[in-house]
Amino acid sequence: MKLQFGMPFSKYQFAVKLGLASTLLWAVGAGSHVFANDQAIVHEKRNVKYESSTYTLELIRINLLDPKIQVKAIAANHQVGSVQPFVDMMNDNEAVVGINGTYFDAFTEDIDYRTPYGILMNNNDLFYRGDKETSITVSKDKEASIQRLSVSSSVRAGRLGFPLIAVDSYHGDRPNSAWVFTKDYGDVIDYSGVKMAIAADMKVTALTTDPLNIPAGGKVLLLSSEQTLDSAAKSVKMGDLFSMDQTILNLDSKWSTPINQLQMAIGAGPKLLTGGSVDIDVERDRFNDPLVTSQANVRSFAGVDDNQLLVVGTVSYSTLDQMANALLQAGITDAINLDGGASSALYYQGKLLRKPGRLLSNALIVQQTDKPQVQLSVNGQLTGNRDGYIEQDVTMVPFRVLLNRIQADYSWNPADASLHLSKGQLSAVLTPGSTTGLLNGQPVELDAAPQVVDGLMYVPLRFVAESLGAELEWNDSLYRVNIVVPIVTP
Repeated sequence: MKLQFGMPFSKYQFAVKLGLASTLLWAVGAGSHVFANDQAIVHEKRNVKYESSTYTLELIRINLLDPKIQVKAIAANHQVGSVQPFVDMMNDNEAVVGINGTYFDAFTEDIDYRTPYGILMNNNDLFYRGDKETSITVSKDKEASIQRLSVSSSVRAGRLGFPLIAVDSYHGDRPNSAWVFTKDYGDVIDYSGVKMAIAADMKVTALTTDPLNIPAGGKVLLLSSEQTLDSAAKSVKMGDLFSMDQTILNLDSKWSTPINQLQMAIGAGPKLLTGGSVDIDVERDRFNDPLVTSQANVRSFAGVDDNQLLVVGTVSYSTLDQMANALLQAGITDAINLDGGASSALYYQGKLLRKPGRLLSNALIVQQTDKPQVQLSVNGQLTGNRDGYIEQDVTMVPFRVLLNRIQADYSWNPADASLHLSKGQLSAVLTPGSTTGLLNGQPVELDAAPQVVDGLMYVPLRFVAESLGAELEWNDSLYRVNIVVPIVTP
């Protein structure tokens, strides 16, 4: 059996099986959102006058709707509390644009841990909570904004409770912290530390320091290294309930949302602009250091312009008020002050536009991939921080993320290096590197061979959807595919 789909991607239409017989027509197109590399990111240097003084602005505008653009908060050496040369930070993270991020302890001598002062967050991967609430954010809908945020991220099992640092991500040990891992991450957690197995019914089923299998439909909770097995056993018993809270509260609107609705957030401040007007309130944003509030210095900022583009950049020696009014003349409507002075740093396409005077703790970066990235959701629920991608008109998705969400069974056969998946009466077999698969025991030719990228296996979305009876919905502006799976009730 051969699946025939030969149209160019910009006019893609194909039939997706529902069960074994019916079909759904799904149109996939680039539409009006097609961007050349040189259009996604634009650098501009300009001089503006305000109250008889001239200020030099280095501006970089980023089109977040370009599917090859990824915006992230990063920590030096991939470790919160570390510091690193700014250029090394850019190279290590393959950044095409970068700017210094939030404030950190840059002045205390002879310390190993340089505490960041603001939120540092990617998706549900919370680097650091911080106490600087005014944040530059990018939502999963690819909209940049300035918000005052309160982040809640915690876990509880029995009588134990800890701040939750990340889900399905680990950046090294941190005191008094916890990490959660699901089947999206893998099968076994072998990091050093006390681990708890959490079953699908959210009850604790195991407590150990040994490597631990992640239960089907469940989780593994990892505790920071200062926790001992004996102390954990005194507070957690088998059968105790596990709970996890990851929410973001907008302090102005009082609107609460799940943490995974934000792609990125960095807390700094004070706020400079709101809706095209100067909006500086150092008391509201909890700043009292004259180095920030009143003295002139080289400054860094992040914001949004009147075309809804993310803008990052630097301004020559200025106060907060001077900086805000200079940015207004550049068409910027909303903005936040970032760390500045000797921390002010700006990077663009391999060049330092502003060289910092110290090692830095963190940064906001922009990456530009060679393939369009595709956001995934299943029945309207976004799948977190692992996207798919498009290569030669074929959408490839991480198999674990997809199959876990649609509650399909899967297993790896080491004898012939093949992936076996099934749901109900439907089954399929895939082999990395091979364009031939099996659908209900019959050979089929795939659009593309499954691939292993950075240790994760990616499979052709269309084949998996057909094999397991799903419908597909495409959001052209966001490059997001929603996989609709019928919900079967007992």
